[in-house]
Amino acid sequence: MTATAQTFKPTVVDADISPLETLWHVRVALNVAALVCRDADETVTIAAYNTLIRRQGVALAAANNAVDARYKAQYGARWQSERERDMTKLYNFFAQPTAQAEFCATAKSVLATIAGVDPGALMAFAQANLPTLEAPFWSPAPQPQTQFADDGHGSTAVVAAAARVQVAPGGF
Repeated sequence: MTATAQTFKPTVVDADISPLETLWHVRVALNVAALVCRDADETVTIAAYNTLIRRQGVALAAANNAVDARYKAQYGARWQSERERDMTKLYNFFAQPTAQAEFCATAKSVLATIAGVDPGALMAFAQANLPTLEAPFWSPAPQPQTQFADDGHGSTAVVAAAARVQVAPGGF
């Protein structure tokens, strides 16, 4: 039986976020890729992420500042703890093991192009690519899988299996 990817979105993922916050979420996703995508291309993935940070540092700093500003306005004195809580949820979302192979392939594709995107077009690029980076983690409601097995005595057994696997106890 295989685990099914999540069928829900934690509120922090993309609920009513600005273009700069969208860029920050893309950076988080690509940071997770640099940290967890361990395969024959891992050095290329890490180098591409580091190139992104160097080439797009000004825009990424502005995105970080926008996220800070939103949390300060929304939470006041406790903004840092609230931001850390939500960023942990966001990192954990992109680190779910159920879809890592597809996520890593997607992230590598995004990394191959993002560092070369003109800074003026970066937010539009992020808005177009955040759904692509999230997509490996969404699935329709699990459907029972039916398999027919011959028991060797001329009869056929029907085996139906469906599994929901909760990634984080208690949810996000």
